[in-house]
Amino acid sequence: MRIFFAGPLTDLENPEKTKAFYGQLAAVTKNMGYDYFWAFLNGTDPIKNPDVSASDVYHRDIEELDKSDMMIAYMGEPSTGTGMEIEHAHQTNKPIVILYEQEKRISRMLRGCPGIVKEIVFSSEDDALTQLKAFLSTLK
Repeated sequence: MRIFFAGPLTDLENPEKTKAFYGQLAAVTKNMGYDYFWAFLNGTDPIKNPDVSASDVYHRDIEELDKSDMMIAYMGEPSTGTGMEIEHAHQTNKPIVILYEQEKRISRMLRGCPGIVKEIVFSSEDDALTQLKAFLSTLK
């Protein structure tokens, strides 16, 4: 199974901290034997790869999402691009998991997407990782 990870990358409040969290999510996934794709690790990070065109980012992300079996999306900061990816996943019948901090208010429009099969609402990064492991173990 291949998982497409989505989450905000542009204008992050704390880019280093958020990307480190993303790396932890990816590590859990890899350690459980799943393949994954995360755009910022594959040449389209807006800070490390500013010369990649918007069109190229769009086409790469959609292509990688189409090659994946499901999506896991971090919703802790607003992201138009992540919302677009979620809708594409829904339109192509990919199951979607969203994760976000307990104190965050997430759009009801997004949470109402019929493609969302699981919401992981966490109190800490360790809690998020524990819940992700538990969810992924149900897929085997």
